[in-house]
Amino acid sequence: MGTFIGHISPGLAFFSFGILYAVKFSLMVLRGEKIQLLSPSRTSGFRSCFKRIPIEGIMKIVYGTLAVMAELFYPPGVYKLIIYNKEKPDYPFTHPNEWQHITMYSYFALSGWVDIISQACLPRRLFLFENIAITIAFYIEALLLYSHMHGKERVENSVHTLLLLTCFLVCLILTVELWRPNDHILWFTKTCLVMIQGTWLLHAAFILYKPFTGKPWKEDDMANLMFVTNFFCWHIALNIILLVAIFSLTGLWLSRCSRRGESSALQDATERFSFHLEWADGTGPRSEYGKLQPAEEEMQLLQEYNI
Repeated sequence: MGTFIGHISPGLAFFSFGILYAVKFSLMVLRGEKIQLLSPSRTSGFRSCFKRIPIEGIMKIVYGTLAVMAELFYPPGVYKLIIYNKEKPDYPFTHPNEWQHITMYSYFALSGWVDIISQACLPRRLFLFENIAITIAFYIEALLLYSHMHGKERVENSVHTLLLLTCFLVCLILTVELWRPNDHILWFTKTCLVMIQGTWLLHAAFILYKPFTGKPWKEDDMANLMFVTNFFCWHIALNIILLVAIFSLTGLWLSRCSRRGESSALQDATERFSFHLEWADGTGPRSEYGKLQPAEEEMQLLQEYNI
């Protein structure tokens, strides 16, 4: 995270996960769905397993793997797959920041593999293991962020302290979710915090590396530190508004789909009823029932169409 791109890329990743969670949990709440800790047995086979691969797991693996590769080999020609320098007598560690990032991204990628194995490969989905994997990943992030702030300037420390606070709250919520997996308040609080983590990282990239004024923030100016906190509070409000908007739009979309389904069902029922009326009033074709009495013919039609 020591560069502008290093803050932008995880910011976009966390924000995209927040949007995914917002849509997912909104649909579950509006449909009255619940998370099953142990799902019923499922059919095996490559095709059925492929259809069950979760988009969330794919996103974690792709984001995590690309981030690890970028930390090791970006910019092109750089090679950081070295833990300590053998050329010096005291063998000092090299690239400590990069290795912290690699460790964090690897845990999120591992969580993605757990999601795919649980949801697509196993005969039963084990939601508890998925939740444990992502909880560990966020705890690792919080631990690394805590040690990542040593030796930083005051503005950068303030930015990362607020990020650490958000990450720690996500850890607490995920821990409680191990015992309360279907608590709607926990769902949306976690979603909002993940979105805040994403947007705050995006904003932090401009605060630390590309200020809008074109001049770096002064570390000894208390007003700068106060406005860092102000900006973070505004991020909280904006993400809450965005979450409410996503929930409302999801509800409107579901209600519109349900109205379309009801309209289609009503039209089918009307056409079917009209078809039966044509048979009953003697205007319909009677090639098969011409020899029956009207009452018998109507009874046979009702039995045939289960009316």
